[in-house]
Amino acid sequence: MKKSIRPPENWQDFETLCKKLFGEIWKCSHTIKKNGRLGQPQSGVDIYGKPKGESDYWGIQCKGKDNYLDAKLTEQEIDDEIKKALFFEPKLKVFIFTTTAPKDVNIEKYIRIKDQESCKNGNFEIVLYSWQDLADLIDENKDTFNWYVNNIQFKEQFDIEIKITTQKGENILTPKFLKTITDYKLSPNPQKQIEYIVRMPDMKFSGGLFGSSKKNHGWCELLIIMKNTGSIVLEDWKFIIDFGNSVHRIDDSSPKGINLILNKDLIKYTTTWAYEDEKKILYKPLNNSPLIQKDSKSFNCFCIPYFESSSITINWQLLARDFDREGEIVIPVSPLYKIEKQTKFVDDESKIRVETNISKYTTLSNESDDNE
Repeated sequence: MKKSIRPPENWQDFETLCKKLFGEIWKCSHTIKKNGRLGQPQSGVDIYGKPKGESDYWGIQCKGKDNYLDAKLTEQEIDDEIKKALFFEPKLKVFIFTTTAPKDVNIEKYIRIKDQESCKNGNFEIVLYSWQDLADLIDENKDTFNWYVNNIQFKEQFDIEIKITTQKGENILTPKFLKTITDYKLSPNPQKQIEYIVRMPDMKFSGGLFGSSKKNHGWCELLIIMKNTGSIVLEDWKFIIDFGNSVHRIDDSSPKGINLILNKDLIKYTTTWAYEDEKKILYKPLNNSPLIQKDSKSFNCFCIPYFESSSITINWQLLARDFDREGEIVIPVSPLYKIEKQTKFVDDESKIRVETNISKYTTLSNESDDNE
């Protein structure tokens, strides 16, 4: 039977499987725990527990959270997780890697070498279980086997596919900011006044109901697509995305300002709500309509990444009547810049320098951007 056992479809279910399996093997099913919650630092440990008869903790690192079914465990990943696990408290006796990747003779050799090094240094033992190893253990442990087979059947009934891209279909955000390069030079005239450039206020729209408005070019538009890939209709469902602390601002695509004032009926057709303080966006289908098999729903939302961001992390959660699923998507950020150069004069040679400052970039709504 074990030859037909396949890995779970996502990393959350893989962690749950490992907790169930090793809880049975270690005979500590009521005390084995997942470490923390999504987004918290875990010191390299996803699951921890005390096997029966042991006084020290054993830890498990479940590898393969990004496209995890195709993930290959690398030596660099092993080194990184071992370093993190050294800071787990209390100190671990055994540190286990579990992975959905197939057996690899080179990686197994590397694990044996790292295990010897760790033990010689008075640290934990290091063990690796590939998917073939885990399938053997599942086959040997009846409770986990029965639970997992039923779980597979359940996952075949309910499933969801989530895709988050930019509105242009790209997998990268390109906010535009203002890069001001200031050259401080020695003034030929000590009495010369230093000139400063006045910045425009940070707002997506401004200027009142009928005045001119301003556009903040830092806003990035995201397209979220939710597809029911299971065999059962999803009912009473909603979808939440959480930007956490990875962005400066968020917004939804609901009507605002003059559009909402002139047509209050638009609120009846609102499906997205942005919670700025929590950096979360909620989507609820119009009239609580179900998501039938093979059908998709989509919505747009907006965010402004931080100036220094190289990526943003979006945690998503789908909640339905008989089904829930969560996941994480990381989107790279590659900012564009409007370059502005200025010269300022100083009266002391020690103050001569060149400074670069990144700030928001806004233009009037009827004013074209140089690069657009």
